[in-house]
Formats: sequence, C-alpha cells, structure tokens
Amino acid sequence: MRLFGRHAEVPAEVGDGFVAGEAVALQTSFQAALTGHERAVRAPVPAELLLEPGKGGRVVLVWRNVVVGFVPPAHEADLRGQLNRAGKDRLVCPGQVYRDGDVWRLWVGAHPPAGAPAPEPGSDRLSAPPTRIFGLALPRPVDDED
Repeated sequence: MRLFGRHAEVPAEVGDGFVAGEAVALQTSFQAALTGHERAVRAPVPAELLLEPGKGGRVVLVWRNVVVGFVPPAHEADLRGQLNRAGKDRLVCPGQVYRDGDVWRLWVGAHPPAGAPAPEPGSDRLSAPPTRIFGLALPRPVDDED
C-alpha cells in the first residue's frame, strides 16, 4: 500500500546472512555514510539496508542513500528474484557495518557471527581506488626487492 507516495517495505529473506562484496573498492562510500563519531569509535553500526537492482543483473546494497556493497554471486539469483517479486515496493533487510582490520565491511542479515566474518572468496573483485589529494591520484609505491 502506498501512503503519500511512499512504497511499502518488503523484508528480504537472506537466510543466515552474508558479507557484502566489493568493500575494498567502496571505502569512500562507507566513509561518506558513516558519521564522524562512528568512524572514530570503530564499533559495529546497525544498518537498515535497501536492496536495488544494479547494472548487469547485480544486486546493490544501499545504506543511508549511499551504495555500500553488492550481493555476492552465491546469493544474487535468490535476491534478484525477491526484487522482481517486490515490484515497486522497497526490499529491505537489517545489517551491520563493522571494521575488519583497515577495511569497513557490511554484514547483510539480522545476526552477524561473533568477530569479523570473512567475505566469500571472489566477492571483492574491484580494486581499491587510488589515493587522492585535492582530486589528483597519487601513484602507488612500487616494492623493489632487488
């Protein structure tokens, strides 16, 4: 039912949950979505996630109006089907943003396991963005072991 132009929310079924992909490449997005206090404390942050269709059949995870991850290939077909069934309604699920070493990651599901769950192999396919100062990309140092 639509009330004042808003679409209803449909809860996504994500089973036991999973770690979202492409966290390494989307660190700038995490920094934009987190508050200054959340970045400083580095404690896990609860997240209400919106699932949306992406290019090439991918399923995109949106938090605070920022794309913060992609559904890994193992869960993509099921969630794409749920998106199709939801139609114009919003497909949502709970999640948690947490720190895994130097990287912010996203757990998709109600209850993350203790510690920092590891992503599925192959879920981080994009490389990290280059370091920039005033919009100019800095060259990465090369390790010379001669």
